[in-house]
Amino acid sequence: MTHMTQGNINFNWGEPVIGKDSEGESIILLPADTLKRGKYAKFLHNYLVDNSSQRGYVLNLNAQWGAGKTYFINRWIDSIKDAHPVVYIDAWKQDYSDDPMLTVVSSIIDALEEHLPAGNKKAIALKNKATRFFKAAAPLLMKGLIKKATGMNIDDVEPETEKKEGSDLYNLTGEASAALAKCLIDDHNEKLKTVEHLRSDIKSLIEALDPKKKLKLPAFIFIDELDRCRPSYAVEMLEVIKHFFELENIVFVVATDTEQLQHAVKAVYGEGFDAQTYLGRFFRRRYSLSESSRFEFVKQMVGESYEIKSTWKRHTPSIMEGGNLWNLVSIVAGRFNLSLRETEQLADKFLAILSSEPKSMNPYLLLILFALRDKYYGLYECWVKHGDIYAYLEEGVRKAGLERISLPFHSSDGHHFVAIDSDGTFSIKLLDILNLMHKYCTIKSHGEKMKIDNELIEHQCNSNDADTASHGFLQRRYLNLEATKKDYVEWVEYAVSFDE
Repeated sequence: MTHMTQGNINFNWGEPVIGKDSEGESIILLPADTLKRGKYAKFLHNYLVDNSSQRGYVLNLNAQWGAGKTYFINRWIDSIKDAHPVVYIDAWKQDYSDDPMLTVVSSIIDALEEHLPAGNKKAIALKNKATRFFKAAAPLLMKGLIKKATGMNIDDVEPETEKKEGSDLYNLTGEASAALAKCLIDDHNEKLKTVEHLRSDIKSLIEALDPKKKLKLPAFIFIDELDRCRPSYAVEMLEVIKHFFELENIVFVVATDTEQLQHAVKAVYGEGFDAQTYLGRFFRRRYSLSESSRFEFVKQMVGESYEIKSTWKRHTPSIMEGGNLWNLVSIVAGRFNLSLRETEQLADKFLAILSSEPKSMNPYLLLILFALRDKYYGLYECWVKHGDIYAYLEEGVRKAGLERISLPFHSSDGHHFVAIDSDGTFSIKLLDILNLMHKYCTIKSHGEKMKIDNELIEHQCNSNDADTASHGFLQRRYLNLEATKKDYVEWVEYAVSFDE
């Protein structure tokens, strides 16, 4: 197999990837790339092809949880699957096995099996030999040691032996296992020979692929979700890649939230361990995906086809289209400096309530209460429990450094809403939203509401300032929302129970 020019690989991800379901109906397998990251995949791909021929390449693809690493990898795979041998490993789904080596090798064999030449005895023998070897000695992964402990030479075993489950190869006794363990200690040189033999077998397997498939080197092996694995398994997986599979014409792309992976390393070696330097041993380079805007992230997460209910225009701010919804979540997430993972959790909780509750509400307030409960529980508790809260909240907001937070509004045709790509025609401070909503959603008397409404109307009429008039109209909308303080508190507690 040879290297290929990259001109015939399509990294235009502007359209979704369409496939078929079990009934033959068309479905979207991968949505369109709204973050325009195809150009980054093209750059990485060309770089890795050019730099992997001598000793392979291990790249760390770094991004926060929820930033789209899995999507990025799968779109990349879809672009190159007809041009290169490709293997995808979801490490998190495999960490029950306690054996990263077996995970990698079995994944390589399974993925490449369809690309081996039909009837090619050498290719079939390579595959069968590798399969027999790892089924028999997965915990030790040392073919030379198997020969020493059992008297069997795996190279001499015929392919059909694989089918004989009663063979000696399949029935290593406890004594043989103990002998294998002893050999690990007693025969370091034999171990090194076995490692080289294994590396040679894997390389030969990849090079034996059917030339009619027109697949070119290097082979790409993508490992996803490693940072979600048990710490010991994650560390062992890295060691396996480094010592067994760093081979010419093999590219590993290991997708992680590298900060979380460093925590996993420290869980194994101790909190004071230099995890950053340690990880640097395994990766030739780290490439960090640029963080998408929160708006684009929420838009992609919620989906453009999300059903907007007609009753949501009764909320204040109103939700009349997808852009209003995406902006509400992304603005509050931005004001509270939430990570993408926290933003996704915020959106999930918000949508769980929004889609099931018919009462008109203040979506800003609900989102703010979710954020306060998670990040500033004392402020949340203050809003929930205190009767006269202004003094408590003012001090708490100031100490938390949130006094500068304000939320934008647009006003049009009697509705207040948050528009796409705009800072709003006017804004209201976080402290004012908390105080006004505490005041208005605890009023039970219709007569008292009417009295306050008349006062607000009079104040609007006597003011020549546009902002004052807009704030007055907004307060009247707050006053007439149906949701009570008790509703907001219950909604928050309902939704956060999913996490706890």
